[in-house]
Amino acid sequence: MNYSEGIEVIQKYTSGSSVEPVLKFIMTVPHNEEAFANALDEIGGINRYPDTFVGLLSFISFNLGQKAKMNQLYETALDKYEALNQVTAKRRPTEEEAKIKRTLTDFILKIEKVFEIQDLTDESLVKELNRFVSEANLYGVTENEIKNLKLASKTVALIEPHLDKQRENYYQYKKLGSVMERLIRIANYILDEAKLGTA
Repeated sequence: MNYSEGIEVIQKYTSGSSVEPVLKFIMTVPHNEEAFANALDEIGGINRYPDTFVGLLSFISFNLGQKAKMNQLYETALDKYEALNQVTAKRRPTEEEAKIKRTLTDFILKIEKVFEIQDLTDESLVKELNRFVSEANLYGVTENEIKNLKLASKTVALIEPHLDKQRENYYQYKKLGSVMERLIRIANYILDEAKLGTA
């Protein structure tokens, strides 16, 4: 893992430019998914987040990973909705078909709302990382020094509200994820029934 390259990417970010290159780098930062998932309840209790630069990147990487998983379910749900639309294009939908379409729509919109919050949060975090990296004057630091780099207390205070939001998003993804998996299974079952009906 080359953190020096990542610092360069963060330094290059300017207000108004795309956060994608920074997020792309952060997604490559290793994180222990199980450890973070278990620690999130604890973090809520003691309200403490990683206070090292690399720890913070790992935490954000973990959250981006959760979003990527949810995005897969979201895309699958959109496909199922589209397939149901095609099935019912030339005939009146059955009660089951109409109900699953309505429910899929509701949950697709709920996920989009969480994505919007996450996008704004990611942008705010990238701004704070950029500010920290600029103020910490990290030119010429070694990989080892980066791994032990502590965040300034001012940075911790500024990023905490955004990390709280990330934590809320994690729980939303967890809750919505299990519902979406169930809805996709039901949609598949209904689509199979419709195919049998037209066979």
